[in-house]
Amino acid sequence: MSSDAREPFVNARFRVEIEGLQGSGATEVIFPEARIVEGRKKTRAVQYTNLTLRRGLTSSGEWYQWWDRARISSKAGRKSVSVVLMDAVRTDVARWTFRDAVPVAYSVSPLHALGNQPVIETIEVSVDDMRAWYADAASTDLNKRPAHP
Repeated sequence: MSSDAREPFVNARFRVEIEGLQGSGATEVIFPEARIVEGRKKTRAVQYTNLTLRRGLTSSGEWYQWWDRARISSKAGRKSVSVVLMDAVRTDVARWTFRDAVPVAYSVSPLHALGNQPVIETIEVSVDDMRAWYADAASTDLNKRPAHP
């Protein structure tokens, strides 16, 4: 935990965990926006925009294969995705878990013969639910917390 509780965490220390995938590292995460909307008979529901994950392209085809399975079958491809924020000493301080995430878009950045930038792979997933947990002074082990409080 940070020595000064008022000091904000930086956005560069995080990891992405995708259920069943080994190479789930990412270089960028764009969180979905969650909006409470009124339904019929005064019920309330939450609508989410998509979660976007980006990483440097490697020889691992796991993201593409996940998207490809979802493209072929509407029953395939639903996974739990967690984004974990870490402090300066790499202790987990926050976790956002997205259930029933399914790929809706896949892309690879442009290639440029005169460039020298990493090739970026992007997967965009729709999510049905989001839960967030934040470490406090009493409990910093986010992995032991229940999936749904």
